[in-house]
Amino acid sequence: MISRLSRASGHSSLRFSRITSLCTYETREPLYLLTAGDHRARIQAMDSSSPPKDAAAVLAWSIAAPPKPLPAINQIKRICVIDFDNTLYRSPVPSNIWDGPSIGILRDRDRLLGGGWWQTPSILDATVDQRSTCPSVASQGGHERRYPDRWNKPIVDIARTVDQNIHTLNVLLTGRSRILFSKTVLRILGNAGFNFDLVVLKQDHPQLGHEFATTMDFKKCFISMILNYYHEAERISIYEDRPGHSRQFRDFGDEFNKSCIRDSLVRPQVRFDVIQVQPAHRDLDPLEEIKQVKFMLQRHNRLAQNMDASLRPLPAKLFKRVCHTSYMLHPETTHRLLVKFRLRQRLNTREVDFLGRYIPIKMGKCEPVEIENLGGIGAQIQFETVSFGSYNDCIWAVRVRPVGSNVVVSTMNAIPTIVLAKRIDVAESFLQRIENWEDIRPGDPRYLRFSATVGEQLRLQISAPKLHLDG
Repeated sequence: MISRLSRASGHSSLRFSRITSLCTYETREPLYLLTAGDHRARIQAMDSSSPPKDAAAVLAWSIAAPPKPLPAINQIKRICVIDFDNTLYRSPVPSNIWDGPSIGILRDRDRLLGGGWWQTPSILDATVDQRSTCPSVASQGGHERRYPDRWNKPIVDIARTVDQNIHTLNVLLTGRSRILFSKTVLRILGNAGFNFDLVVLKQDHPQLGHEFATTMDFKKCFISMILNYYHEAERISIYEDRPGHSRQFRDFGDEFNKSCIRDSLVRPQVRFDVIQVQPAHRDLDPLEEIKQVKFMLQRHNRLAQNMDASLRPLPAKLFKRVCHTSYMLHPETTHRLLVKFRLRQRLNTREVDFLGRYIPIKMGKCEPVEIENLGGIGAQIQFETVSFGSYNDCIWAVRVRPVGSNVVVSTMNAIPTIVLAKRIDVAESFLQRIENWEDIRPGDPRYLRFSATVGEQLRLQISAPKLHLDG
């Protein structure tokens, strides 16, 4: 289904297209020159009459070694810019082994000394398996390369198709730090045989030397520079997974168009596309993830020891916390439930969390007397499915009951219920909104009898007091 929204914005006409999980913003007018940091500073237009100097300035942005020769200016009619993390590459994100506040600490670049999740090179290094036996693909040179199971295939296909078009400049553009991540990013791309014209990581401005305040400032500055160099390009396509960045690129296109008209720049009309990509990630192995976070906390504590005592934060620590006490399902039971209700086949696996792991008894830890009344940790109870329900295509659940008339159970819900799946942005509390339940009786393909065990669901918790470095 495609819906379109047109609006007038100054001199430009913007079109918004939504195609299932793909969104495209298009303008059909020239782009304007925008710099990093504050908008008062402008990068002066490069002189196209001196190609060697200009080519060197462009290549200064790229980490490819040796640098790939740039196509001629009059050869390029389109520029394709692809983001790296969760767009082309299924990078790991903090998983659900952590509680919510701890995930926030890990994502915050300033909460831990030495940086957060996205500033820690060893996390990205951990995704490159030197012993990978995954399917391989042929590089341009015909050699087989390892192809780790971390690529977002639709974007991979686009990147490879673009690479075959001599009139398109193929660019990988990421906010990852050039100093920290160049080696790993090049190794990952090399393993899969990618051959981008430019591989651009965040750095200080190569010519002006100033630091970019944000990733978007950096990306806009680079795009301005590359459009200024390839001034005969008629179209630029940007593939981006973050909706906020996509919106900013759209606004960037609007302002660019106005600036071209205002400054009377002479160049062909440029079509500006922003393609909203459904984010794609793949978690680290839990043991590897814990190892990486322990390293981050140790780094933080080590750096804190070198600080003035008046500014030194309390040490960061790692705890285990009981998230809830539940009747825990065996993984095989979870698998059978998801198969019986065909949820994995019906739902987009990138938009949905598949659960089906427990019947909640109580949030947090039960008192000893409560555990005793449940039969103790490890006690087993048999259940059977009795009904299935969902709400607004965002949460799916099955109600169950204990087998045997004399069996008494204690659960958070009046009727014992298992949340089978929910959309990523939906809370499990949406379960209470389900009103219509379909009965399941013995003989129904969805009927299942299974055992569950009284147990505690642990979550890891990080204690890291906020830094106060302003004196």
